[in-house]
Amino acid sequence: MYNGYESTEICKGCGGACCKAIGCSLAPEDMLREMAAWRYEKNLEKMPQGDMDTGQSAETDWRHLEEWLRQSDCAIDTFTGTAGLCYYIRMRHKCFTFIGVDAMGECIALTDQGCRLSYERRPRGGRFLEGRIDRHCVQHYTREQMEEDWRPYQGLLGEIWDRWHHRLAREGVFDRCEEAYMLYQKEKRQGGKE
Repeated sequence: MYNGYESTEICKGCGGACCKAIGCSLAPEDMLREMAAWRYEKNLEKMPQGDMDTGQSAETDWRHLEEWLRQSDCAIDTFTGTAGLCYYIRMRHKCFTFIGVDAMGECIALTDQGCRLSYERRPRGGRFLEGRIDRHCVQHYTREQMEEDWRPYQGLLGEIWDRWHHRLAREGVFDRCEEAYMLYQKEKRQGGKE
């Protein structure tokens, strides 16, 4: 199985410009792997995989997925694909929540030393990003592939999105996240000058 591109030295050279723009996209197998690790870490009962694997919207499944999302470094986001709106999961952005209304932002896994995730734990969007010296990096995990991969999960992700998006907007969470991110960026710029 082909695992992607390991562009460590190239990424070090630019300081992770792609990672400063947006968190990389997960594939469903990344989500399932991370949820399994989370359940193990939390000593939770193993969730039945049959329904999650097919994306069927059983109550237990969305509750576990929702709980994992709220506690993880990931967020549900959307893009418009060939079949309309597509829900998917990507790495959360610094200062933001698990509902990804922020189109751009620095990936939560980016550190001054690079990605804090081992290559094996990185989402497919990170593993399939081909770094280029000229900084015209190529994403080989395409939106078409994402749309196909996430198709079985549209109901589950859509339910969670619908349940939380309006609530968080009404409570001003997105505005506070944006303010916190602007402060983070300001402090980072000022810290770099000293």
